[in-house]
Amino acid sequence: MKNVSKGTGCAILGCAGLLVLFFVSLLWVVQRVGEWLPDLAEEPELAEVPESEAYVEVDSLEEFDREDDGARFQLSFGFLDYNGREQHVSCSLSKRDYQREIASFGYFQKEMDRELERRIRDAFLQEAEARGLLRYVRFETYGGTGYRWDSEIPAGLDFDEKERIKQALEDFDDWLDQDLDRKRDELMDQYLRERGFRLQKDGISVDYGQIVDRATSPLRDCYAALRQAGNGDSERRLLGLFLAFFQELRYELPPEVEGGRQTLGFRVPTAVLARGAGDCDSKSAAFCAMWRNLPRRSILILLPEHALVGVEGKPGPDEAYVRLGNRYYILCEVAGPGKIPPGGERISGSFEYVMIEPAP
Repeated sequence: MKNVSKGTGCAILGCAGLLVLFFVSLLWVVQRVGEWLPDLAEEPELAEVPESEAYVEVDSLEEFDREDDGARFQLSFGFLDYNGREQHVSCSLSKRDYQREIASFGYFQKEMDRELERRIRDAFLQEAEARGLLRYVRFETYGGTGYRWDSEIPAGLDFDEKERIKQALEDFDDWLDQDLDRKRDELMDQYLRERGFRLQKDGISVDYGQIVDRATSPLRDCYAALRQAGNGDSERRLLGLFLAFFQELRYELPPEVEGGRQTLGFRVPTAVLARGAGDCDSKSAAFCAMWRNLPRRSILILLPEHALVGVEGKPGPDEAYVRLGNRYYILCEVAGPGKIPPGGERISGSFEYVMIEPAP
């Protein structure tokens, strides 16, 4: 009889469901900022900023109101943009879109454990059946991603048949060591992606690219309202308007667990607008979901304990930016509650980013 036990999900996430924000993929790149900033001989051609478009120091209004209109939320915002204008903007948000986004983000730990156990068990049994070994093996899952299995060759078989089954079980054990562990991670990543997250070596992170893409359409009416408020504005003035809008939404740390659901302390973009509040990465994702309606890229930048946005464009004099390839991204502190104009604050050290392409 063979008896084997593999590690539980605690080995991947920690027994308390350790959530670590560290991810590198095709969308994410980790570099030192200094490697992205241009040499003196490669400084960007700075934008010529006429006095009428210079950002000015402004206070805040921080006005927000929400009315329930049956199938929609009617949202109203008051703020001061970086051109010194008082803005009052109203837009609507489908309650169905809002509720769907809330429901599709986050996971319940026990539910995830049960689902992963089912998927891993199915993968084991399918492979055992394909190898003709189903009658010789037993399988048990525990802790979400841990499993135990054993095998027994029945008595009464001739020597050659026993040796054949023994060799098949050894090959199956090799498959379990090499492929089921990989399959286990794939199944967990698949489950998390369905709920707005991604799995990486050290834990789980929010799948910001997916979140931004999913929120673009539901927030289009609010984008249109801001765009109308800046009707006739240059892109520079429009950026000052959008940034001021998000900065004046109330700064609020979402809970790590909301309604029993693990959220990693992130609030989805529709909830940021519907509640008029969010923290740095929640507001940054909401900003990107709306800004990508313009034909410009943006990057969502992640620093230790902080997030901000870089907006593709030609920086003005003394405006902070980062360079990726031959493109420049003006740094925008979206979080608030302080009012910092576009390019008003630099970053240093290492960071991660996700590239946000314009909406199709």
